[in-house]
Amino acid sequence: MSYFGGLGAGKGWNTFNFVITPEEFESIFEKQEYSFVITNTRVEIDYKKSDDKFIFNSYGDFFNNILTGNNKDRWTFASKIRISIIDDISKIQFEDIVSKRGIVSSDFKLVSPTEPVINIRPLYLTYFKIKESVSVAYMNEEGTIGLEFTYPKFVSFRKDNFEIIDAHTFSTYNLFNNLVKNIKAISNKAKLQSSTKLFRPNFWISPEAKKIINQNQYLKSNDLNII
Repeated sequence: MSYFGGLGAGKGWNTFNFVITPEEFESIFEKQEYSFVITNTRVEIDYKKSDDKFIFNSYGDFFNNILTGNNKDRWTFASKIRISIIDDISKIQFEDIVSKRGIVSSDFKLVSPTEPVINIRPLYLTYFKIKESVSVAYMNEEGTIGLEFTYPKFVSFRKDNFEIIDAHTFSTYNLFNNLVKNIKAISNKAKLQSSTKLFRPNFWISPEAKKIINQNQYLKSNDLNII
C-alpha cells in the first residue's frame, strides 16, 4: 500500500456496517463505476484486478455458510471478501518486489494505489452477558454477522513526504457515499432483542436479510434475535 490511513484522533475512518443478501449486495453496485482490487497482500505478476463475479459469488458463500450457516471454516470464506474498491482502475499501480540481492520477482508484485480505496471486511458482533450489552467494535470471529465498509478520513502518501491530506477530496469518497446510500435505501437500523433487553447495535440490515439472519449460530447460542 502506497499510503497510510487512520492517522490518529479525529483522523481515523469513515465506516458503515450492514447485513444484506447476496442479491442485494450485487445490486448496490449497479450504475456505479467501480473495480474490486486486492490491496492487502502481494498479487501474481499478471494480476490487474479482481473479477466482479468472483467477489459477488464469494459474498454469497460468506452469507450462506457463515452468516446464516453453521460452517466453522470462517477464514476461508471471510478472506475472499476482504477486498478493496476503487472508482477508477487506472488509479491502481504496481511495484516490483525486489529481494535483498536486488533480484526482481517474476512471480509476484505489490499493489500501489495512487488514491485511497474503500476496504471491505467482516463485521463482528460481541454480546456481553454479564454487562448485558452488545458491541460491533471488537474482532470476534464467532460473532461474524455482516460486512463493514471503511474509507479513510485523512491519508498520507510516501511520494508527498507523508503530508496529511483530506481523503474526502478524492472521487472514491463519492463512491463510498453512493454505496452507503444504496444500502440505506433497502435497509433499516438493526434492533437486537435478548430475553430481557432491546439493543440498537451500529449496523443496518435489509428486510430480506432479516428473514433468515436469526439462523446465525452466534445469535442462536446467545438467545438473541434481530427483529
